[in-house]
Amino acid sequence: MKNQILKTIALGLFALTSSISYSQDTLNNRKPTVLSINEAIDKGLLELKITGASDPRIFHEVVDRDGVHFGKCMAIILKSNIDSLILLKIDCGTELIPFDSTFQTMIVTKTVELPLYPNQTYATRFYAMCGQIHDDPPYIESTYAVGKLSDSNTVKLARYFDENHIQNMIGQHALWSYTDEADLKELEKYGADSLTIAKTKEILDNLNLETKLTPKLVVAPIEEKNEMSVNRYYIYAGLGLLFILTTTIVILIIRRKKNDDTIA
Repeated sequence: MKNQILKTIALGLFALTSSISYSQDTLNNRKPTVLSINEAIDKGLLELKITGASDPRIFHEVVDRDGVHFGKCMAIILKSNIDSLILLKIDCGTELIPFDSTFQTMIVTKTVELPLYPNQTYATRFYAMCGQIHDDPPYIESTYAVGKLSDSNTVKLARYFDENHIQNMIGQHALWSYTDEADLKELEKYGADSLTIAKTKEILDNLNLETKLTPKLVVAPIEEKNEMSVNRYYIYAGLGLLFILTTTIVILIIRRKKNDDTIA
């Protein structure tokens, strides 16, 4: 009887272990659904809060403003309203719109997929850059909403930063050069020097973007006008020579005719 009970317990434990293992394998092998964060918001799958990540009460950034203007400068709190795991995608080039217009619109500079864990809440940070040089940078008390993709050139810049791992001051200055037409003098206020500007220009040149740092040469039609003037000069000179030659020939013919008449 005792052996029978032990066998029953052993079989039960084996079945339970197998069931747990099967459930874990199924969960691990099942790829979570990926949704854009705006689609998930529209469907009411979560609640969120987006703010700047910088807290000036604790940190005062005086070097290059990493974590304030650029870098992992945005924080997000995610609260799941569902009992399944999904991935929230925020595309590179997405605008983050401040509720207070005195703060800068932010541009997401690295595509990210954030796990939304079943019925859980957590916070994390992600990469972005400031898109309006004259407005205030985000900090922990400034709140944002997820907007749409920015214009094509801004998206092009953001994707370049993502692909080439440029989440630094050089990239930020390239973005401001395009979004705010910032020149060298203005960027020097934000830490730029001759070495960093050269690298910023390299980014803009690689993307063929026209800015105050990388003005495109406008070829005026001066040469064409000069060429036209030269061509006209030759035409008029040729016509003048032709007229003189024709006149000379006519005079010679008339003189010869008179001489012939005199001899006759």
